[in-house]
Amino acid sequence: MNSKLVIRNLKVLFFITFTVQLVFFVSFAFQWINISPNSTTIPIALERYTLLITMLSIPGALKLYSMIMSKNKHPEDTNFTTALYRKAYITRFGILFFVATLNIILYAISFNKNFMLLTLITFTAYIFSYPSEGYLNITEETEDEKDRKE
Repeated sequence: MNSKLVIRNLKVLFFITFTVQLVFFVSFAFQWINISPNSTTIPIALERYTLLITMLSIPGALKLYSMIMSKNKHPEDTNFTTALYRKAYITRFGILFFVATLNIILYAISFNKNFMLLTLITFTAYIFSYPSEGYLNITEETEDEKDRKE
């Protein structure tokens, strides 16, 4: 599995999903898309649980990523490391994606500013989930290394 290809695919996934969510969020905020003609009130319990889910899942997703990556027993094996990195990245990004989508939908239904702030906090957490080439130690092969392999 080519590490550069995996990183490029994860970056494409990152930009597409982040852009789609951002477009929907802005569309709901400026009411270009209106799924709720009148702002309905969300029960306080749902608002509190959503706040709790958001505040626990953001550090939880980042810590889960760290725990998965620390289980790499074969750092010299690039195929294993790349597969593990992809699994950890998709898990972390999926959790953040779910939380952001939940907050965007609840904001679109209720126009409650708390959900807007939770969405912005989740978008900030997206910054920490940008695919990193540094972990996989991707380096360009020199001409001498290519000659040695052949």
